[in-house]
Amino acid sequence: MKVKEPKFRCGTEKAIKELVAKYDYPYADWMQDWPYEIAESKEIENYFQHYNEQTDEDKKFSLMEMLIQALTDIEDPNEYDKNWNRLRLKIIEDFEIHEYTIFYWSCFGQSISDCWKVTPNMRDLWIDIKEKRNV
Repeated sequence: MKVKEPKFRCGTEKAIKELVAKYDYPYADWMQDWPYEIAESKEIENYFQHYNEQTDEDKKFSLMEMLIQALTDIEDPNEYDKNWNRLRLKIIEDFEIHEYTIFYWSCFGQSISDCWKVTPNMRDLWIDIKEKRNV
């Protein structure tokens, strides 16, 4: 499937530093994949709660990256499914903020076997959203 790559977006330094302060997580300028390196599956409930309190799009963006990584680290299939369904609703609600992130995790052009656990969910969601919006 050929998919047009959306405009690139990444977390801002301000949003990352605010999350570092809130969760007392490590951070250094060389941590290119910061949200993926520090996210903890046991904190997913806190991430959801903090996400729900946000109005700042940059913080929502970085929190979504943390949520996705935390989700991929959940081993229990029932817990994974429960949290995927919650995450899916947040993505649909704020798709304009997270479009590039969802594209990234969808790994279009790669075999599913070479991707993350969440990739099939992301691909299905991407297609559902794009077809409904005719974009």
